[in-house]
Amino acid sequence: MKIALYCRQRGEEEFIHTVIQFLTEEHYEIIVHGNYPSGDSCLEHFYTHRDLADRMPVDYMVSIGGDGSFIDAANLVGDLNIPLVGINTGRIGFLSGIRKENFRECFQLLKQRQYSLEERSLLHVESSEPLALSHSFVINDITVRATDADAINAITVWAGEQKINTYWADGLIIATPTGSTAYSMSCGGPILHPQSDVQVLTPIASHSLSVRPLVIPADTDLTIEVSSRAGYYSLALDTERLVVPDKIKLLIRKEHFHIRTVLFENTNFFDIIREKLLWGLDKRNG
Repeated sequence: MKIALYCRQRGEEEFIHTVIQFLTEEHYEIIVHGNYPSGDSCLEHFYTHRDLADRMPVDYMVSIGGDGSFIDAANLVGDLNIPLVGINTGRIGFLSGIRKENFRECFQLLKQRQYSLEERSLLHVESSEPLALSHSFVINDITVRATDADAINAITVWAGEQKINTYWADGLIIATPTGSTAYSMSCGGPILHPQSDVQVLTPIASHSLSVRPLVIPADTDLTIEVSSRAGYYSLALDTERLVVPDKIKLLIRKEHFHIRTVLFENTNFFDIIREKLLWGLDKRNG
């Protein structure tokens, strides 16, 4: 069995070494991302999506860290259809659901194929002029916002030929169901089940109290045009950010491929939500 390991957090060298030692003793074939902290120079490294494709077949991509590390790992996987597993060394960890102390048991379950696969839908981004982006799809969200605190954005959104709204706000988030528990949720957006075939538009600090998050079908093509005092705006695709001139329009549509995540037995989305958001922690529940 071949495992690809990804980690971007410093301070986890000891734990990463423990994981690699365990996998070696269990006779797994291991390849590690090039930013692996130190040591183990005999291990084979990969750096890009193309590198990973050249080393196929890979059975699993394992991220070590928080949800940011998981998203980076998923960006490396792209359309290679490699199942993703997340070992959480961060804080909340909606995507990286495996605890550090349980990683050995989880690898045994992988070896025994005692899990299910959950497909996560993605969004694809195109622009009216070329942008310096490393990838064109997102797992969590696309965010358009002002670059300056006092620069109000007018963000006009169309669904096909139909105008949805001109948002007067600090910004706008277009989130997948996976991303509904990230930035969108912190801005008042709804929590969406990962298998929901929808996307959500969540304004950031709307200047109109009547404007609320909007859930629309996932296959709705969106066009976005921004007008700002500064003449440019900030665009974020998951963890990647850049500044974009107002004249550049964005086209957002459902990506043609999915990311597959590993879901172990006796674990489901509602369990994760209750645990991570501390639902039910009330003395009345015993």
